[in-house]
Amino acid sequence: MSKKYNFAIAIAVVALTLSYLVYAGVKDTLVYYLTINEMIERAPEVRENRLRVSGSVIPGSIDKHDDGSIEFVITDGANNVDVQYKGIIPDVFRDNVEAIVEGKYTRDNVFKADVLLAKCPTKYESTEGLESRKEYIEKYRDKGYPLKGRSLNEGDEH
Repeated sequence: MSKKYNFAIAIAVVALTLSYLVYAGVKDTLVYYLTINEMIERAPEVRENRLRVSGSVIPGSIDKHDDGSIEFVITDGANNVDVQYKGIIPDVFRDNVEAIVEGKYTRDNVFKADVLLAKCPTKYESTEGLESRKEYIEKYRDKGYPLKGRSLNEGDEH
């Protein structure tokens, strides 16, 4: 055999090996992002796959256990799914918050999550922050304290 032929075979073997390693690495870290409805509809085919699902936590459904695990129910407005999770619970996790869970959907129709993320509410949802900002400005405006951001009064500069 010629040296060119041996070199071509060596290059092909290296390329195939690298391709397999990339495929195996991506396959193990691949997570499907589905809606609750999609997960329920495709339940038989996605049961053994890692999934990421999001939904709003149903008020009153959070059940904390002594071992640090929690159970709760998330909804997309049309469908609900029971979630079991054990791990670090985000500070902003509570009723009505948008939760993102990652794990597996079991044959018992329970989502066993090993990752729990909670979306932070936007700072513009409540007027409480606005009222406290007004109080802060009124209290400290004339005392020389720095006022971060724009003033609440039109035309006032900080």
